[in-house]
Amino acid sequence: MSVDVRSVRSHPALRGAVILAVLSTAWLAAQWPHVIVHPAIGWIPVPLSAGLAAAVCFRTARLAGPAGRFWRHLGIIMLILLGGVLSSAVDSLVGPGAPTQRSSSFTMTLYLGAVLVLVWALLRLPVRRRLITFGLDLAVVVCAVSLMTWFFAARGSVELARVTGTAWAIFGVVVLLFAGLLAVAKVALAGTGGLDRTALWVLGGTVIAGAALGAIAPLLESRPYLNDCHLSIPVCAAGITLAALVQRFAVVRVATPRAPSRPFSLLPYLAVIVADGFVLAGIGPDQRHTRVLVGGSVLLTLLVVARQLISFYENSTLLARVDASMLELRRHERRFRSLVQNSADIFAITDAAGRVTYASPSLLRFLGLSVEEILGATLSDRVHPDDLVEARRLAPTPAGTVTQQVRVRHADGDWRWFEVVSSNLLHDPSVRGIVSNARDITEARRYQDQLSYQASHDALTGLANRALFNTATTQAVRVAQSSSGTSPDRRRSSAAGLALALVDLDDFKAINDRLGHAVGDALLIEVSERLRASVRPGDTVARLGGDEFAVLLPSSSVAESARIAEAFIDALAAPVRAAGYELLIQASIGVARHTADCDASDLLRRADMAMYAAKELGKSRWVEYGPELDAHAVEHAQIAAELSQALDRDELFVLYQPIVGLPDGDVRGVEALIRWRHPTRGLVSPVTFIPVAERTGLIVPIGAWILRQACTQGAQWASSLGDRAPWKISVNASARQLLEPAFVGVVADTLADTGLDPARLTIEITETAVFGGGRALDTVRALHALGVKIALDDFGTGHSSLGLLRTCPVDVLKVDKSFVDGVTGTVEQEAIATSISEIAQALRLEAVAEGVETAEQASRLLELGYRLAQGFYFARPLPAAEIAPLCTPEPSLTSPA
Repeated sequence: MSVDVRSVRSHPALRGAVILAVLSTAWLAAQWPHVIVHPAIGWIPVPLSAGLAAAVCFRTARLAGPAGRFWRHLGIIMLILLGGVLSSAVDSLVGPGAPTQRSSSFTMTLYLGAVLVLVWALLRLPVRRRLITFGLDLAVVVCAVSLMTWFFAARGSVELARVTGTAWAIFGVVVLLFAGLLAVAKVALAGTGGLDRTALWVLGGTVIAGAALGAIAPLLESRPYLNDCHLSIPVCAAGITLAALVQRFAVVRVATPRAPSRPFSLLPYLAVIVADGFVLAGIGPDQRHTRVLVGGSVLLTLLVVARQLISFYENSTLLARVDASMLELRRHERRFRSLVQNSADIFAITDAAGRVTYASPSLLRFLGLSVEEILGATLSDRVHPDDLVEARRLAPTPAGTVTQQVRVRHADGDWRWFEVVSSNLLHDPSVRGIVSNARDITEARRYQDQLSYQASHDALTGLANRALFNTATTQAVRVAQSSSGTSPDRRRSSAAGLALALVDLDDFKAINDRLGHAVGDALLIEVSERLRASVRPGDTVARLGGDEFAVLLPSSSVAESARIAEAFIDALAAPVRAAGYELLIQASIGVARHTADCDASDLLRRADMAMYAAKELGKSRWVEYGPELDAHAVEHAQIAAELSQALDRDELFVLYQPIVGLPDGDVRGVEALIRWRHPTRGLVSPVTFIPVAERTGLIVPIGAWILRQACTQGAQWASSLGDRAPWKISVNASARQLLEPAFVGVVADTLADTGLDPARLTIEITETAVFGGGRALDTVRALHALGVKIALDDFGTGHSSLGLLRTCPVDVLKVDKSFVDGVTGTVEQEAIATSISEIAQALRLEAVAEGVETAEQASRLLELGYRLAQGFYFARPLPAAEIAPLCTPEPSLTSPA
């Protein structure tokens, strides 16, 4: 990792920590000669610095994995230190003999607890080496640290204990020094366990510095108004803040791949040298100290010897593995050589000039050539001239791989198709060529051509099928559209335009059912022959399926398309002899001409409309499409165009119809209902524009807009009305929206942006939207996982309602108005509403009765067990401003709206 140094340096937290450390150090220096201000002033920066470091550590703890856990522990450590600082201040300022440097047992317990948590956090960091090896190396370091601590600390322990009044201080310095060296050892011996190496070095140095600064207590013996915390805590806090920021702003570098190396550290061996130095320096009259140093040195040497023995064992194991790997490699080489020589594919290597430098023996089987005959030959000698460019395009591409199909000449002169996978290894010193694997696909190509024909042609009649006809129509429309923008001469040469005729046999189903499929097939074959004989050479005749045929008439004038349609009628007027039967067949024909505003699908749709118009006129005739046939479609297209701009023009708005509780009539929720105030049409009914939005896909952005409006309003009500706000906001989701992959994300983002509790949002869906399962049902389940409630709208009117209750995560059943209308009718009519209520109660679902219009219906629904209702009897859809007055503590919707 590398560190964004600029971000670390400019961070306010680091600047604040440094300022606090400088202030505390300056105060200590100013107070050193004599007391200037009250000692309490000097304690102010100390807890502030500890608290700041804790905050930075917790911010860094948001990182994932072991790093985040470690910095979370460090934040806890700083909080413990904060408590220790406050306790030290109390001991120093208001304790017995104040001011004093004496620390209570509670204070020292907090300090030592913080250090022990630090040690525990360091030990929890994962290591990338074997545990035994790391344990021995760490034991070497610990032993060396212990000897050093004994050497330096044992001589001054009595004096330090006398100054502080307790032996806790000595133990604290020792443990703190151990923790710092543990951090350093962690980096040197075992890696950083997911932490930034620089951050861990800084942390280790900080802890060591804290131990060193904590050892100045003897210097403060004559100044009881000073405390080593004034210097050690702010400095340590600044160092920890720096380490946390270094970790947070560490940037992962993409390193150049290197061969793996075995970990090695000189630290254990340096520890032995240091320990031996202590032994030499510690020899003196005090035999007790000498024995400790000598014993520790011997233990240290034994640990290093054990570590070396393990290394010898690991090396021998490694050599055994290398020998086994070499043996396996030779076995793989023999296996690969056998595979290449006996493979059903051809393996070849060519140089940059295309000359063959290696070929496998399978060459003889597929091309009738021996290896000797092909070596030294070039691609141009064997590859088809039309495929040479494709075969040579890999040569200038280093490390590239291409798959291509080329023709290669057999020894007998025939061309064989091969699929060749080539990899450019010219840059590889061990290969220095283009390696190719060739597979004979001649038979596969022949079958592919047959399948391609079958995929694009009708098997019964041999005519083009729907797929090929759609492709031809799309291409013809593209040509017609490009011709419309060219010169007049070009337009005249295109013979006026493009037409499409749709031919549907009248009463064919009756013939097929009565006489059998064999007769029907024979009839279709004869009809296809007559249609083919009636068209021009450039026209395309296709069978779309069943008894429906289509004819594409490019470059045809109005008169020509009319003549061809009449020719179809005349050709089919004569009796058809099919499988021994003489049959009279009639056809209804619709003709549509291409215009600048239609594509291939529009052209086919218009011909289909004209064909149905011909059937309505009495069959056995043809009708040409005209605007009068498409008035409804034009109206819908206009609505779609205007609807696409309605959002931008703020023509859409949302009304809210209350959902009330029975019998009180208190507002439990609202359903968001969209309305369209058109500038010229006036108020457009949703029945008119919602189907258009569904068909055109505009329902997706419109639905997202409704959702955001409703969630925003729901959040405002929750904020302003509190407990009196409508608890649930219901929004309808169409089948088209449920199929959108991004719909769940749109709902989640809307809830996050508006601040609405997901439990307050109800998405209403229809049974038909999720009946088929698939993506729509997956979307509903994902919404439910967000905490959003799911309501099944118009329950009972769709498909397999009870099955849906088992597979779909439903929370609310909204009973259709048609069933609500029957609750005051006959017993049979009331039974459905009763059953739905019982189902909801058994499944612990809410049931909402829709379309309640009379008090009698409301009363009867209450008797049937319904506790939620909605309808004009309670309130019509209202603007958001009129909902708030209804949300009063007193029931307000018990009378007709």
